Amino acid sequence: MSEASTLAPIAPSAIPEAPPAGDHVVINGATLALDDIVNQDFFAPKRIAALRETFLNAKPFPHLVFENLFSPRLLEMVYADFDRLNWNDWRRYDNSNEFKRGSAPKTWLGHASQLYFSTIHSGRFVDFIEQVTGIHGLITDPELFAGGLHDIPTGGKFAMHIDFNQHAVTRLDNRLVFITYLNKDWQPSYGGGLQLWDAATEKCAAEILPEFGRSILFYQSSKSLHGHPTPVNAPNGRPRRSAAAYFYSNGRSDGEGEDFHTTQFPKTVEPPQHEKLSNMMKYLLPPALVDGVRKVKSLLR
Repeated sequence: MSEASTLAPIAPSAIPEAPPAGDHVVINGATLALDDIVNQDFFAPKRIAALRETFLNAKPFPHLVFENLFSPRLLEMVYADFDRLNWNDWRRYDNSNEFKRGSAPKTWLGHASQLYFSTIHSGRFVDFIEQVTGIHGLITDPELFAGGLHDIPTGGKFAMHIDFNQHAVTRLDNRLVFITYLNKDWQPSYGGGLQLWDAATEKCAAEILPEFGRSILFYQSSKSLHGHPTPVNAPNGRPRRSAAAYFYSNGRSDGEGEDFHTTQFPKTVEPPQHEKLSNMMKYLLPPALVDGVRKVKSLLR
């Protein structure tokens, strides 16, 4: 098994203890210099050219791993936002293919998380992603449908799968996913590693440890088989946490089909019809309604 395609890490900018003299924000008593939110070295033209070369030549499909792209202090505060969300802010998935929870669309995630997503949805960052991937006309999703904060508990997993090919509401084409991991000192024995499989050979070609400050960007197509099938088993019930966002385009010319499909699980046992219907309803209905149905079912047992 090969390592994921990546470049040598770039040391993050120093984070001063005293409030910076320049523009900054204060979140939960912590001061963040705005210029330190993203490591500015990544935006240099030569580095962008190197990133694009790595992305386009990566196997088993185009992807790129970034180290220390974002302020560690910001990511620490994003991690803390998970515990501030209410029960109804989460969508829960519990079936033969996945055991996890993700923030519901349009949820207020907290100031640090909103700052993170506002940053990666900004014009400058989108332009950066377009230059790295060669995909122009990218469209963000501020409502974070299927994106947002993802929390995988002990025993949690996400079987090998192909992501949905279109946004369920706008029908824009899903082109890229960008994920940042928030787990300090995460060990391989804890499980939850993101595996990228070669769809032709049906073998894992790269695995990314979900370590704090590591981000991955990868191409979305019918060949982008990925997942974290090894259940999470971290000490003291520690969850695996990440922040994810999808980038879309209005049409695509890479030969992918135009018929809409939700997440596909080609490498698992086909779920029964009632489970497929349940999964579709969870995908489309508001989380409060889904959770209400779950509560009623538990009371009737």
